Amino acid sequence: MSPNERDPFYEITSHEVEHFIESQVVVGDLTLPYHYPRTNELEAWQVGFHSNGLTGESLVSTTKGAWQPGWYVIARNYFDDPFFIDVNEKAANFPVYYAPHGAGSWEASVVAPSIQRFSQILSALCGLEEAAPEALLFIETETDMSVSFWREVHEERRSRECEEEAVETEADYDPNDLQHGTLVITDIGSQKLKVVQILRQVLDVSLAEALALAAQREIVVGSGFLIRLRHFQENLIELGASVEFRPNAESAT
Repeated sequence: MSPNERDPFYEITSHEVEHFIESQVVVGDLTLPYHYPRTNELEAWQVGFHSNGLTGESLVSTTKGAWQPGWYVIARNYFDDPFFIDVNEKAANFPVYYAPHGAGSWEASVVAPSIQRFSQILSALCGLEEAAPEALLFIETETDMSVSFWREVHEERRSRECEEEAVETEADYDPNDLQHGTLVITDIGSQKLKVVQILRQVLDVSLAEALALAAQREIVVGSGFLIRLRHFQENLIELGASVEFRPNAESAT
C-alpha cells in the first residue's frame, strides 16, 4: 500500500475511528495509548494479533481467550499492549477494548463505551497535570473504576502525587527514602520485553542496547536517592523482576 493510500479498514468503521487514529493523542502515562499506526499501516499493525509474523498463520479464533475475528488494533501503550475495537460493533459506536500481553490468553476489558468517549477522556487528561488532584478526580468520576486498567492508571498517578508531596515536605520523609544508592535488577523475570521498555525509558538507550543490558546477570537501573528510584523499583517488581536497592556505604552507616 502506498503512503497516500487509504486503508480499507476505514471503509468498514467510521469517521470517529479514523479521527482517533489520526489525532494520535499521547497523554504521557505509559499504560495509556503511546503508539498509533499511520493511515496506511492498519493491516501491518494486525500482525502478531491476527496472524503470526513469521509464518503468516492465522491466530484468529472464536474460542474464549483467543484473538477474535473482528478485533482490530488501533493503538498500543508503551509496553505494546493493544487497544482495539471490534469492527462488528459499529452500531454501538465501537467500544474500545484493552488486553495486556503475557497472560497466556487475551482477556479483553472495555476501557471506554465508544471510540468517541475514549478520545474525549484522553484529550481531557492531556489538559491536566499528571499528579494533580483534578486528574485523579477526573479518572474517578469519568472512567469505569471497576475496570482494572483504570485503577492501574489511577494508582500510578496517585503514587506520583505522593512522591511529589514527599519531596516538597521534608518532614514527611521516611529516613530510608533519603538513602543514596543503586537500583539493580538481579533477575529480569518472565516479562522481559516490558522490562526492556522500562530500561529504554529510564536509561534513554536504544532497543538494541536495552536488549543487551537485559542479557546481563545484573542490570544497573540507576543511582540516587531511594525516593527517586522507588517508582521504577515498584514498576519492575510488578512486572515480576527481582530488584535490589543497594545503599552506598556512607548512606548505610
